[in-house]
Amino acid sequence: MGIRNNDIESFDNLYKGLKDSCRNVRWKSSVVSYELHGLRNTHNLRRDLVNGKYKIQPYQHFTIYEPKRREITATRIRDRQFQHSMVDNYAYEQLTKSFIHDNCACLKGRGVDYCLDRMTRHLRKYYLEHGNGGYALKCDVRHFFQSIPHDAAKVAVRKRIDDDFVVERICEIIDSFDGDHGIGLGSQVSQLVALAVLDDLDHYIKEKLRIKYYIRYMDDFVLIHHDKEYLKYCLSEIRKQLNSIGLELNRKTGICKLNQGVKLLQWRFVLCESGRILRRMDKKKISKQRRKIKKLYAKEIKGEVLQGTCNQSMQSYMANARRGDTYHVRSKVAKYYYEISGVDYHGYVKCREKTRTA
Repeated sequence: MGIRNNDIESFDNLYKGLKDSCRNVRWKSSVVSYELHGLRNTHNLRRDLVNGKYKIQPYQHFTIYEPKRREITATRIRDRQFQHSMVDNYAYEQLTKSFIHDNCACLKGRGVDYCLDRMTRHLRKYYLEHGNGGYALKCDVRHFFQSIPHDAAKVAVRKRIDDDFVVERICEIIDSFDGDHGIGLGSQVSQLVALAVLDDLDHYIKEKLRIKYYIRYMDDFVLIHHDKEYLKYCLSEIRKQLNSIGLELNRKTGICKLNQGVKLLQWRFVLCESGRILRRMDKKKISKQRRKIKKLYAKEIKGEVLQGTCNQSMQSYMANARRGDTYHVRSKVAKYYYEISGVDYHGYVKCREKTRTA
């Protein structure tokens, strides 16, 4: 009861949860309207929580297409406010304290860059022990968020959280998604619960299978080992563990040679004979960006989008491309942008032309 009264339901923490929920989404009229009367709305939310009348509002459903098609279940701002307070002031610490160091998604101080750098670190250490001869088992859970059984998610929560009020609230959120399988992609609680569902698998791989070089980003994970046959055994054991909680691997799962490259988060890591680790971009993303530049610039000319939209797209693409060994890729894309728009993007074209002349 102390946790409930002093932390999660306090007015200050709920109001802070509102401000955190509004960050980067104030372009939405519903968010601006709710925040405009934030003090009153926070008071009403706290009153409903204390009186036991709080109920989750209906979700909003929409589809995104980047980096691939996903069905998003968006939580209303009022519910996000409460979830922020519950997660930030209690649930986050309880859910994540058993997570391994190589669980990289949706955690403080971690993310895409952390995952990519951690993968490079694993490969570098592996090379010092075994050279570039070896294999990687790349696994991907089939329709992860849509397939998570509610019972398995609740078991994962109850195992890690000892406060009945918090467990009850999180189980209500899990049950608020239709059916007995699937939790929405877009809720702060959903992200942490999804990570917790596979936490036991992480420990099984590290502690039972004794895989030293292992990394996971949500439902994508990689095992690195010098023995291909042992990785085949690991694959069969992983399938058993996933099947026991109602999940299965998809067709992308397989074993590949390290010197031919292993794919993680749309980047291909290649361990060279010299020990150099190349981080290459997927060729599909390059051609996709060229098509995008052409379409966006055409829309700018017609006035269908704001001026500078194409340049913003280029900035996003270049920022992502700088994560890897992509100098020549960036030069080609910048030159294509120059040919389309007549704008030299940060000197890439000039630099490329000087190199050719020399």
